[in-house]
Amino acid sequence: MNIEKIYYENLKFFSKLLKEYNPFIFYGTLLGFVRDGSFIKNDDDIDFLIDIKSKENVVEKFKNLKNFTINEKLESDYFTQLINKDGDYRICIDFYFYINNPKDEYIVDKHNWLSTINSSKHHLHIPKKLIFPLKENIKYYNLLFPNKEEEMCEWLYGSTWRTPLRKGSGYRMEILDNKPKLIKRSF
Repeated sequence: MNIEKIYYENLKFFSKLLKEYNPFIFYGTLLGFVRDGSFIKNDDDIDFLIDIKSKENVVEKFKNLKNFTINEKLESDYFTQLINKDGDYRICIDFYFYINNPKDEYIVDKHNWLSTINSSKHHLHIPKKLIFPLKENIKYYNLLFPNKEEEMCEWLYGSTWRTPLRKGSGYRMEILDNKPKLIKRSF
């Protein structure tokens, strides 16, 4: 079985398993499906966002899985990573648990790619108007997507989000004023 097929199987499995909690794809997984119609080549994980109110129930479901283990080294109040060792491949499924305060116009992802949950200046304030209501994408196994998926990709990765960049080489991600900032490196 090839790695892409394993990723698709895991994506479908968790979308179905957690359907009642409305997990939606985000970060690199969202970027890949919106821009490329699939996973980004050589991406090393699957990214979901889920409301923090569901975390306890979601983690309980994870504890009953036979082929997945929780990566306790990365576990936090706002993040859980599952690892599936399938043959020669190690697949990571990342679950970011966001805070949805009804009076705010944004949801808060404290963990994001910086993992500095105790630094409020590094929390992402993701505009609700780009996310809700979530939309089901029938083309992709009934996955949930942010409502304005292209605008969400631009918010996350900047105006050049349609141009692929090699992870870890041509750019770095920062957070300024609780918004993501892609900084291209000059060589």
